[in-house]
Amino acid sequence: MSIASITPPSLIAGLLLAAAALSASAQDFKPGLWEIRQKPQLDPQRQAQMEQMQKQMAALPPEQRKQLESMMTKNGVSMNFQGGELTLKSCVTKEQADRAALPRTEGKCEHDSKRSGDKLLVNFRCSNPASEGTNEITFLGADHYLTKSEIRSQRDGKTEVLRSTGEARYLGSDCGPLTPKAKP
Repeated sequence: MSIASITPPSLIAGLLLAAAALSASAQDFKPGLWEIRQKPQLDPQRQAQMEQMQKQMAALPPEQRKQLESMMTKNGVSMNFQGGELTLKSCVTKEQADRAALPRTEGKCEHDSKRSGDKLLVNFRCSNPASEGTNEITFLGADHYLTKSEIRSQRDGKTEVLRSTGEARYLGSDCGPLTPKAKP
C-alpha cells in the first residue's frame, strides 16, 4: 500500500488550498519564509488513514525519504505530518507579496474574496482537483494569521467535507533551501 493510495488527492489538495490559496491586501504579507500549520478535523476513517500514512512515511528508507523531501523542496514546499497536524513551509517571493498572493496550489481554481477589517473570507471552486469551499482568515498583523477552512470534494460518488483550522507565521526573509513555487 502506497502513501498515495491511502491519502486521497483531495485531502492533500484541500489542506494545501486551506493553507495557501488566498489573497488579501498587499500590506498583509511579507516576502520570505512562511510556516503554515493546519489541523484537519477528520472522520475516523480518514484519521486512521492519516495515521497509517504517518507510519509509512516514518518507515521509508532514508534515501527515499530524502528524495521525497527534495522533490517537495524543489516545488517550494516542505511538509511534516505529526500529531495530526500538517505543517507546510513555503517561500513567498517579493512579487507574490506585492500582489498579495501566497503561492497557489496546482489546479485550476477561481477565488472570490471579501475583506472586512481584520477578516478575509475567500470562496473558491477548483476543477483540478474538483473541490470547492471557504477559507476564513483572521489577520493578527503582517506576519501572523489564523485560518478556518471547509473544503468539499467528491470521492467515489460521495461528497467529502474537510474542515481544518490553522495558523501561519512569518519566519524571516531567508527561505533557506526552499525555492519559490513557479507561476502556474
